[in-house]
Amino acid sequence: MKVKFLPIVLITLIAVCGLQPLFAAKPHLGDTKIIIVNAQPFQEISVSPGSDIELQARLYLFYYNNVLKVTWIPQICRYLDFYVYDSSNNLVWSDSAITNFFTANANPDKFTLNKKGTYTLKVKYEGDLKHCQSTTKINVI
Repeated sequence: MKVKFLPIVLITLIAVCGLQPLFAAKPHLGDTKIIIVNAQPFQEISVSPGSDIELQARLYLFYYNNVLKVTWIPQICRYLDFYVYDSSNNLVWSDSAITNFFTANANPDKFTLNKKGTYTLKVKYEGDLKHCQSTTKINVI
């Protein structure tokens, strides 16, 4: 009798394990994310050595909007921390910026990278909501 249930148990385990990544990507109430202003994830940035780099980001919270529909809501007056690391993981630039009251954009100070190479940009939120981080590359070519 136990032998008959073994294939059913195995198929169920395989199905659950296979579908787990689909359910893991679904946001939950209170989740946060950092994205660029046009609602896209951070993309790699390519710049020339010595040129000004301007960054802009928004913090979103997955929560109820005014009509009790769950959606991503931009957060205002929240600090975002910006860090740039070189290929040896040394910090080469950092700044903090608060999300604007009217636009929800966080705009840190402009900066330049003078040496060619690939840098890592990390933008973190570590306030009273759920912490989150976005990462992308800056290519200085």
